[in-house]
Amino acid sequence: MSAFLALITAAFLREAEHRSRILMRILGGLVEILARISIWKAAFGGHGTLSGISLDEMITYSLIGGTILSSWDATMIVRDVGATIRTGAIGSSLLRPMHYPVMLLAEQIGVRLFDWLLISLPVIVIMGSIYGLQPPASLAHALLFVGYVVVSLAILMGFAILVGLLSFWVFDAHALEWFMRGLLAVLSGGLVPIWFYPQGLAEVAHALPFSWIAYHPLAAYLGQRDLAGDLLILAAGAGWAAVFAFAVAFIWSRACAQVVVQGG
Repeated sequence: MSAFLALITAAFLREAEHRSRILMRILGGLVEILARISIWKAAFGGHGTLSGISLDEMITYSLIGGTILSSWDATMIVRDVGATIRTGAIGSSLLRPMHYPVMLLAEQIGVRLFDWLLISLPVIVIMGSIYGLQPPASLAHALLFVGYVVVSLAILMGFAILVGLLSFWVFDAHALEWFMRGLLAVLSGGLVPIWFYPQGLAEVAHALPFSWIAYHPLAAYLGQRDLAGDLLILAAGAGWAAVFAFAVAFIWSRACAQVVVQGG
């Protein structure tokens, strides 16, 4: 555990070294959130609600979804894993006392914590003060939202690491990056809430684990469901996170054999 926390801390401090990028990333976040809010204001066109959702709720959805839940580019994991395999640096990872997927998880948690504190929080404060930010529907919904964020991060990282490890067989991480980026953009609900999807696409999105990355946490935050339903959906999301954890462990065991075979 101490090694895991040390990796998280090291990744956080490594990100903090690039101070010149922090301001630019904040400005980029402000522009992205401004674009999201502007699109939804135009979509509502002066109407009070769309599909039972108010403009204020959509502003809050865009603000939180575009920062806490969707601002992090998880395809970086795929890119990093692909480069590690392509250069042969993966061999040294087998000699370390910690499994490579666990190392990836710790490092990416450090990066994500940095993004939340130094990038997302300033964007939320600035844009929330301008456009307004609705509080959680209740204290219970706020606590559930925290749990959903943990599940969201676990599913996103588990899926990203799993896709990254497929580079052992694909050898071209670029195709995997585009596949993952497109899949998450459509099925996570990060850009457009699933309650606005056509019925067929909504059913597909609800059946897959990616809706737990953005849509379900924000639906819980806004109080779109009763607490009992939210708890059940949160438990299902935790189940999906466990599935990804087992899948990563299995693929990593196969990948280790692949490295041994290729190395002779």
